[in-house]
Amino acid sequence: MPKQPKWYYYILASPIYLLMLLPFPVLYLISDVLSFIAYYIIKYRRKVVNTNLKKAFPDKSGSEIKSIERRYYRNMIDVFIETFKTLTVGRRTIVKRVKMRNTDFIKELHRNNKSVVLLLGHLGNWEWGGFSYTYQLGFPVGTLYHPLSNPFFEWLTYKLRSKCGVELISMQQSARNFAENKGKARTVAFIADQSPQPTHAYWTQFLNQETGFFTGAEKLAMKYDSVVVYADIEKHGRGKYTVVFELITEHPSEMKPNEITQIFAEKLENSIRLNPELWLWSHRRWKHKKPSITA
Repeated sequence: MPKQPKWYYYILASPIYLLMLLPFPVLYLISDVLSFIAYYIIKYRRKVVNTNLKKAFPDKSGSEIKSIERRYYRNMIDVFIETFKTLTVGRRTIVKRVKMRNTDFIKELHRNNKSVVLLLGHLGNWEWGGFSYTYQLGFPVGTLYHPLSNPFFEWLTYKLRSKCGVELISMQQSARNFAENKGKARTVAFIADQSPQPTHAYWTQFLNQETGFFTGAEKLAMKYDSVVVYADIEKHGRGKYTVVFELITEHPSEMKPNEITQIFAEKLENSIRLNPELWLWSHRRWKHKKPSITA
């Protein structure tokens, strides 16, 4: 948990809060302006985005890559604004804008006192997805987080997630948290597409490249017998999403090592290929290389 906020954090947050009082249509006009500036003027991480897309989709033409780039920047700014809009909207707005599909089996699992490990990627508005899960399913949900380098935004992000009833679990305390909550019906969400240290990763082909994946979620699910579920996020318009849940396994201990992680990687890749502009391309996902095997 972030330290007690400094008094001036509230002053710094006030312009953001006042801006987020504007209605969605006005905020999306602002988003259009900001995405234009980010793409054409500042060129925020343009080289990173372009390189990632070309490597992921070598069969796409230059014009197709440019089209995905432009749509990506628009979506990226939309998600940023939508997330902070949560400061000024309540449960009704989130539930109206984020639908949930295929939730009956999750409700049944919780009624039977089973815990769920939810795997998802940086796809669509993953923050709203977590908030809507809490609101619509009515079960406790936690998510792992890594402290941000900027202490003000670390505090503000924590405040946003806490407001929506999401329990924040530090990555360093994840094993302890699972042990303390063993036997409880709850869901813990893992945004599992970040870049781990090479020597601790599971390596597989993902978007046409050797890619390392965290295996912590799989190991915790196996150790504590948590049902593993994949969450896909679809976008149907600005600020309109559907989260679709899909069972990976009810019996993780019966799976082979890294099998759960492999299934997640394949499902996430399929989601990205269907809607590539929804993924976080400005992240340096492939900054690490697979370690060489030495004799």
